[in-house]
Amino acid sequence: MSRVIDEALALIEESIPNIYEVRAVRVCAGWGYVGVKLNTGHVGVCHSLLEEQVARCCRITGRAGRLAGSPAIELARLAKSWDLSESVMGVAALNALSQMVLSEDRYAIEEGNFIDYIAMRVRATDTVAVVGNMKPLVDVLRGRVRRLYVFERSPSLFEDYTLPDTACEELLPEADVVVVTGTAIANKTIDRVLELSRGAREIGVVGPSAGMVPDPLFKRGVKMVGTIKPVDADRLIQIIEEGGGTPQIKPAVKFINVRPKT
Repeated sequence: MSRVIDEALALIEESIPNIYEVRAVRVCAGWGYVGVKLNTGHVGVCHSLLEEQVARCCRITGRAGRLAGSPAIELARLAKSWDLSESVMGVAALNALSQMVLSEDRYAIEEGNFIDYIAMRVRATDTVAVVGNMKPLVDVLRGRVRRLYVFERSPSLFEDYTLPDTACEELLPEADVVVVTGTAIANKTIDRVLELSRGAREIGVVGPSAGMVPDPLFKRGVKMVGTIKPVDADRLIQIIEEGGGTPQIKPAVKFINVRPKT
């Protein structure tokens, strides 16, 4: 069970009036991302995490053909599922609903690249942990800090510098700065990762998958969430349907950083 997901769902239900009138009108599962478009025009995405899934009998999800038209909140509750094919769709729906709540009245939101933000805050004496092999971030941090740990779950993303994600249990508490991939929300590791990181000076969660209402993350010590704001919903869905990844979705989104409002 993920308390982070439970709290996000509860906040969404409290924040959106007549929530059962908000429905999913498009649900697409591409090679790179899963996307959900709502009848309000909002879109949410989540990394497909295909590396962590096993196709069974020529299919990934047994719900195919029955998702579009569903109340969005019911689809978002799939984020609680231990079936990863359901969880990624649930997180995408949760992120779509969160677009209805993310506003500058509620949070401090600025456009920009999270990598630039974190690069300005690390120190040469720091031990930095990156949970998820985010290569652009790793390339920036390497050589800037005293020690860099990079944890990864998927064998296809292993490099000579990566450690298995099970090593988080021993090494995360050493970190001064921790950056966590948003996919940790979908695979249910986010709660434990943040618990292990509570001694860090700086904690960030980053990626298109990290687009949910951030309050449960802030409550657990996260200082900044770097994610996306879709600006061309139909273009974004088309890119996802055609197998696009992060580089391809850039024309259809803005990259934003979200902080608690002080």
